[in-house]
Amino acid sequence: MITTLTPRPGLHLAVASVPAALNTLRSADISPASRTMPPWRAREHLAGRALARTLLSGSLGLPLHTPLRSRTGGPPCVPGHPQLSVSISHSGDTVAAAVAHQPVGIDIQAPSPPSEGLLRRCCSPSAAAALRRLPPEERALHFAYLWTAQEACVKALGTGLAGAPWRIDVAPGAREGRWRRLTWRHLTDIGSPLPTCLAYGRPVAEGEEGP
Repeated sequence: MITTLTPRPGLHLAVASVPAALNTLRSADISPASRTMPPWRAREHLAGRALARTLLSGSLGLPLHTPLRSRTGGPPCVPGHPQLSVSISHSGDTVAAAVAHQPVGIDIQAPSPPSEGLLRRCCSPSAAAALRRLPPEERALHFAYLWTAQEACVKALGTGLAGAPWRIDVAPGAREGRWRRLTWRHLTDIGSPLPTCLAYGRPVAEGEEGP
């Protein structure tokens, strides 16, 4: 099953299981990079591309054969549509995608107990202290919410990990906020089984290129 949502005009997202996304796979989704990946990684990669292309055709009306082009160190792009932003994320057996005529980033994460090093790196001292006081299962869940917010923001800027997401201050338990020119919020209305966060900026003006 693929669940779609339009949280703002012109901004579309979807969450699906990997098998459901792969059921929509077309030849345009198969990238050269996927041919050299381990099978499990290629499966997730192709599911994400198929889901994004499904959004491009179903929500934005682009042809079903519209391809995605990979960019080294950056998000995928749609040839001939420089104003379009595309973001893809996957974790475990779930994949998420977002497309928009504005900067957009989406991140999904299965909760996993954070190491002490991750707490020190990704959290402010007060946030790390608050997480340490929680039982392990709750700590894992709260950290997943925190990390997806950080990661969605740097994805929306097109920088990924090079943008040092761990420097973004997110309070444990926060479900929405702002960072620089971006708004981020966790998606509780899309039926995702995992913490999922969307970050977006202002719409791209005509003549401008996306992030």
